[in-house]
Order: sequence, then C-alpha cells, then structure tokens
Amino acid sequence: MVISRLFRSIALMLFTIVLLGGCQSVNKSENDGQMQEAKNLAIQYFKDEYGLDVEITDQEKLDEYITPKITMKGHVKGKPEESFNIAVDYEDKKTTNFVMSPELEKAIRAKGIDPFAKKDASN
Repeated sequence: MVISRLFRSIALMLFTIVLLGGCQSVNKSENDGQMQEAKNLAIQYFKDEYGLDVEITDQEKLDEYITPKITMKGHVKGKPEESFNIAVDYEDKKTTNFVMSPELEKAIRAKGIDPFAKKDASN
C-alpha cells in the first residue's frame, strides 16, 4: 500500500515535469518567432522610412508583465558608427522608442529627411 502511494506520487511528479518541459519548448518556439518577427519589422521600418539597410546586433524581450516589447540595437550595414536602439511592440506590430546616434541622424538628414518630423496620421 505504501509502495503504491509512493509509486503514484513519483509518477505524478514525473508527469508534471514532462508536461511543464513540453510547455517550455512551446514557449521557446513562440518566443523565437516573436523575436524574428520583431527583427523583420525593425529592418523594414528603416527601409521604408529612411531607405536604409540595417542589421540588428542585439535583441532582448522584455518581461510580458511589464510590456509586450522587444528592444533591439543595431546599425546601418557597413557603418557601425550609425547606430540605433529601437523597440517593437509584438502585439501591435509597431516600432517605438527609436533612438539614434548623432552619426545616424546626420546620415538621415543628408538624404533630405527630418528624422524628427511627425508623420501625418491621415496618410
């Protein structure tokens, strides 16, 4: 009887561990997908807004209970001094919190674009 209870307890613990381990791999897969999608959105943002080809050098997903954002660091391809930080809200699929180095600001202005101009919401 005691052995039967012990066996059930061990079986229940093993089942719980396997179940939680399976959920963890699903979460990792979802996390990887969100990271890649955020990276693609940021790269496309720079192409569309400024005609720049950039590379993302670092990404971090913030805790979901704080905010649904992935922060990224990067630079214009071949120009590490033209660096930036940007965040992507993976729920709204929008870029936020764009900060650029003075060198990147200068390069964008050289294209005749004001990086601080507000976009017309009606367009």
